[in-house]
Amino acid sequence: MSITWTLTAGGLVIEAAQRIQMLGQGQNLSAHQLARGLAHLNALLKLLQTQGPSQWRRASQTVDLVQAQASYTLSPRPDRVRDAFYQEENGRELIMGRWNYDDYEMLPTKTQQGRPVVYTIDRQRANTSIVVWPTPDATSAARTIRVSYDRVMEDVTDSAGEIDVPQEWLDTVADTVGGRLAVDFRIENPSAQEVKQRARASLAELLGSDREESITFVLGGPR
Repeated sequence: MSITWTLTAGGLVIEAAQRIQMLGQGQNLSAHQLARGLAHLNALLKLLQTQGPSQWRRASQTVDLVQAQASYTLSPRPDRVRDAFYQEENGRELIMGRWNYDDYEMLPTKTQQGRPVVYTIDRQRANTSIVVWPTPDATSAARTIRVSYDRVMEDVTDSAGEIDVPQEWLDTVADTVGGRLAVDFRIENPSAQEVKQRARASLAELLGSDREESITFVLGGPR
């Protein structure tokens, strides 16, 4: 039994083109058609990551604190930060409170030193930083912060590369790319129409399935 099936980026574009009958038997994609398909694939991946957190994109990184320094650039740049944990010397982690950036801006004493207990995220186009308060004192400067985040989906850089999505996403991604190619090249046939409709329906189901299930804690025993 195997669960390693995948598609290269070029293979997915070919699959998408075949689904809308863009290619006849024995035909290959032109360089322009392949480039358009890869462009749609990249744009789609960036769009999908805006639709909320994904369990398979969860990752973490560690930030080394520096005395009196409030802001730290996160590398790699996260799509979204989930939580931040102050790590003590004994290995214990203390979850930090989160403020929005406007709350942080209202602080009258941003340079106050101590153990960082809250953080905010400063997200810019090219980079994302975590900003902590209080700024680390001499003791805290020897500590670290672990940042839990959703990573950015990897770009498609060539047709031979794998696509940064789980197996379960490939069918829907192929349909969606196929629908976009149909618009690009004015392909209007029953297969193209079916692919477009199927893509819209399956995309909604896909995004709904990739969410962490809620856990209910029941306190106390039976009465």
